Amino acid sequence: MSPASRAVGDIEGVAARTGLRLLAGLVDEVVWLDHCPAVSASFQPAPAWLRHEPVSAWQPLPEPPADRRPCPPGPRRVCVSFAPEHGDNARSWARTHGYRLLAPDAGVTAWAADKISATRLFAEAGVPVPPFLVIPATGREPAEAYWSGRWRRAVAQRAENNLIGRGTVLVDGPSGLRARLDAWPDEPVKLSRFAPGISLTVTACAGPDRTVVSAVSHQLVGLPELAASWGAHCGNQLVGPDDLPEGLYGQARAAAYQVGEVLRGRGFRGVFGLDLVEEGGRLLAVEVNPRFQTVVSLVQAAEGAAGLLPSLGLHVLSFLLPALPPPAAGRLPPGPRHSQLVVHARTDAVVRRPPPTGRYRRDGHVVTGPLHGPPVVSGLTDDEALWWAVADSGPVTAGQELALVQLPGPVAGLRPRPRLRPGASAWLAALAPDTGQEGSHTEAEPPPLRLDKRRMREAGRHAVELVIDRMTAPGSRPPCHVPSPGALRAALDEPLPEHGTHDLPGLLDHVTERALAEATRLDHPRCFAFVPSTGNFPAVLADALASAYLSVPGAWLVGAGPTRIELTTLRWLKTFLGLPDGHGGLFVSGGSVANLTCLAVARDHRLDGGPQPHARLYCSSQAHPSVAQATHLLGLAREQLTILPPDDGLRLDADVLAERVGRDRRAGLRPFAVVATLGTTGTGAVDPLDRLAGLCQEEGLWLHVDGAHGAAVAGTPRGHHLRNALGRADSLTVDPHKWLFQPYEIGCVLLRRPELLPETFGVARHALDQGYLRPAHPATPEPECEEVNLSDYGPQQSRGLRALKLWLSLKTFGAAAFRQAIEQGADLAEYAAGLVEAHPELELVTPPGLAILTFRYRPRDASATWDADAAQAHISRRVCADGGAVLLTTTVRGATVLRMCTINPASTRADVAYVLDLVTRYGRDDISP
Repeated sequence: MSPASRAVGDIEGVAARTGLRLLAGLVDEVVWLDHCPAVSASFQPAPAWLRHEPVSAWQPLPEPPADRRPCPPGPRRVCVSFAPEHGDNARSWARTHGYRLLAPDAGVTAWAADKISATRLFAEAGVPVPPFLVIPATGREPAEAYWSGRWRRAVAQRAENNLIGRGTVLVDGPSGLRARLDAWPDEPVKLSRFAPGISLTVTACAGPDRTVVSAVSHQLVGLPELAASWGAHCGNQLVGPDDLPEGLYGQARAAAYQVGEVLRGRGFRGVFGLDLVEEGGRLLAVEVNPRFQTVVSLVQAAEGAAGLLPSLGLHVLSFLLPALPPPAAGRLPPGPRHSQLVVHARTDAVVRRPPPTGRYRRDGHVVTGPLHGPPVVSGLTDDEALWWAVADSGPVTAGQELALVQLPGPVAGLRPRPRLRPGASAWLAALAPDTGQEGSHTEAEPPPLRLDKRRMREAGRHAVELVIDRMTAPGSRPPCHVPSPGALRAALDEPLPEHGTHDLPGLLDHVTERALAEATRLDHPRCFAFVPSTGNFPAVLADALASAYLSVPGAWLVGAGPTRIELTTLRWLKTFLGLPDGHGGLFVSGGSVANLTCLAVARDHRLDGGPQPHARLYCSSQAHPSVAQATHLLGLAREQLTILPPDDGLRLDADVLAERVGRDRRAGLRPFAVVATLGTTGTGAVDPLDRLAGLCQEEGLWLHVDGAHGAAVAGTPRGHHLRNALGRADSLTVDPHKWLFQPYEIGCVLLRRPELLPETFGVARHALDQGYLRPAHPATPEPECEEVNLSDYGPQQSRGLRALKLWLSLKTFGAAAFRQAIEQGADLAEYAAGLVEAHPELELVTPPGLAILTFRYRPRDASATWDADAAQAHISRRVCADGGAVLLTTTVRGATVLRMCTINPASTRADVAYVLDLVTRYGRDDISP
């Protein structure tokens, strides 16, 4: 049957009734030889001539009686083996018991399974493969000579077939390749460009006269919950044409047909599998499995439901007939498709008390079984699973299969390296056999609120995979996502859990999908709202480590090392910003607390710490709302915060400030501090810092600079002109979780005279009965003591090690990378402004300042009644509702405008152009009749 004559989406095969009638006339007995009976059990309805024997290459055969002679093979007695080329057990058993072994030719099997020779097979079949090269066994060049700079990642494979993933390794660069070549000396190595798409397996059979292509499955590879190695096979789940992107199902089947025809021409007979990976909408061949696979048990369930002969029967007919019966095709049955997982030993270990093979039922965390009845995957209900025990109690080696679990529905999403769904994780947690390190004693029950090492490793690996999935696919979900309160309440509101669960990975999946992902994605490259934080992977690890070590950079007695990390990071930040060595401070939660901390010191230092009803604090109307909050928390009335109108550039007007300070002094008031802004959140405006520093020095006022967003620019050449003024300011706020790309929370307080901080916040100053704190906070420290108690420098006694995320990020990437990323954001804002100015329907309202610009949509033919403010709000709502971007409004000089902040290093010019195109499109829709 030619590829063109096959109906895409059908399962091909032989009609069940025809095939079973032929088999009944050809065989008296078929014996399935394998360590697991799953394949023979899924042959339904079960024929009387089929049975299973636990024979495999991995387990020794029982010794036959000494006086027993080999039986002559009976022509109607046959056996089928999983992988006879891996050992002589199947052939020995067949000879001893008088059966004909129906296995593909060992030479052809070895040729097809070889990762290098398989590339010639694929070329002959006309099936594309990822770009690759072969590194010779001898006479090798250095690893750098083989690494292609065009490949971000590559896959190194040994030539020989592997069943536990040890022959397929992901490498990220020349150093990883070098390590792999050292581990695989004296043998050729295939190096292929890594294709990041979904993996598929096609099950087919090379018959005497044609290739029959059966089902397609999603191949699960290297799942951390199931195997330690990246390339280990961890299971499959059946898919249909509608489950995959358009065309992939047909591509997969066509590739399997072409490969099968080449194998058939070489004399190969029987069932085989073809592994494929998707890249850019095209399927590439990875390898051939020229033997029965565990997935065949799932395939046979689908074949039986479609009225076709199961693959095991088709395999037998391929050896016993000169030509297969007439072809038949059946539709995939509707509804959930079966899946299975292969559980591997992650290390050399000892299996204790493995659950027996059988059908189990789960109700929440309670599992009962094995249940009465045959273990048939097609007969499972939604709350049941089949558990096939592979390993017995006793020692196992790393990578060895422990069990096979089969379920009635999907176990993971249809994407590359997916996470297991909570239900699948719950089954594994309930049934996975107890293992311990080989030679070790049984691990004691952990104390309350502790997990054993196995569960911690399982959950830890799963959490890291969740993080990687999130951080490597910033554009995988729409950036604007605001679920309804009712939907979140239905998903997350629940009674207090009185009893816990063993399925921590499932909980991680649940909270990730139902809560953490249910939010606007600030790190999306088309999220231009607010001042979006992007975060970075080392910072994520830093937060986890700091939590695990309970790091408290408060009292030196408690957290000396963490304190030193914070002090070092503060010094690095000062160097980055060009501040004098004498500056100092501490890290806090963010700009709001930083502003509060600095203004508390200003109050105490300039107003002697007492109540001052005549005190006055000054800022522009463009200052951040946290300045007004800090004023309130410091006990000052709202009228004591003097809010001045900005100049034409939306900056604090130094002349207006000087006039107001003089007028207030003459009125008997007491000016004490000025808040300047380095990068207003609305427009990115920068107050005239040098003039303000001079004025404050002349007037004896405290100058605080709120540089939560913009101070980071001082670390780049375009911001060096700000450094002198920053060094003259009395205090400075910096938010590393803004333009230094850290995850929340991390803000920073920097003072020109850091010794003023403990004068405001020192524990000794506020002592009531501090007996238990006295050992960590002595009233009279030793002379020349270099110990620093950072809990004396701010309002928190118990404080987390926020500095570690910035420390680890700087150590990982280097300051130059941060400078480059800051410059890139500023350049992107200038590019956006250029597009706005060049567009006849867009109007630039404020020029780009610190990667922020504002603009409006203004049609050329707007009517006199056109409401410009309402139009901008409408455009913003439409852009966000479109799902492709986040663009919000602000108010500039009383007018509603669109605002864009471009600091995300992942954002590109194409992203900016895309959003501006949406603006004009929805703007035109708003004015069209």
